[in-house]
Amino acid sequence: MEEAVYDYETRIPAGFYDKVYRRKFGVRYCWHDLKFRTVAALLGSPRRVLDIGCGPGTFIGNYLPGVEALGIDISAAQIEYATRTYGSSAHRFSTGSLARLSDGGERFDAVTVVELIEHLTPAAAIRLLSEARALLAPGGVLIVTTPNYRSLWPLIELGVNALSPVDYIEQHINKYRRGLLAAHLSSAGYGDVSVRTALGLAPFAAAFGLGAANALHAIETGVNHFGVGNLLLATARP
Repeated sequence: MEEAVYDYETRIPAGFYDKVYRRKFGVRYCWHDLKFRTVAALLGSPRRVLDIGCGPGTFIGNYLPGVEALGIDISAAQIEYATRTYGSSAHRFSTGSLARLSDGGERFDAVTVVELIEHLTPAAAIRLLSEARALLAPGGVLIVTTPNYRSLWPLIELGVNALSPVDYIEQHINKYRRGLLAAHLSSAGYGDVSVRTALGLAPFAAAFGLGAANALHAIETGVNHFGVGNLLLATARP
């Protein structure tokens, strides 16, 4: 991954997002849980998964039991936390580059890119998506999530930014809409691209309990979030 202007090594404490997740309650936990569950449901039964921008390892550590998985990230502090917290013979974490994986002949049945590309310039995002394509095994699938800037997301971002010690507005430099994400995937060489939305109001219902959030999530998923969910969710194949 291209080095970011924002200093992810020092400005985000190691394990910050995982510690939010491990509380197992509240809106922010529910956002991550529903997001990761949605991504995991699209994976099918992969033998090997690569999670690009894995951060503290939450997705691999909690949603890929029995699956060989590698998480990579530019932050050595996050990778050290992920290895200490979730590392095993099946779940590995590294600061290694995509190019090094490709040169080593590594191939994966699925590659996930969860809320990462909004942190990159458009050119860097397309380059990363292209490098991910080269790492897919025949029949493999890429799964991408990113905030939907034609939804309530801009307002959510303002609210979260006001309450969090981490500056999200400064980090999110690439503001995706459905058409732009599809265009970037096509530019990266994918020929089978599907972009829809996910995560509507359900995470916020967690203020009334996780049962309420899960019930609303099921309803919203059934109507495809009316196409205005707060995350874009893309699947793509070479």
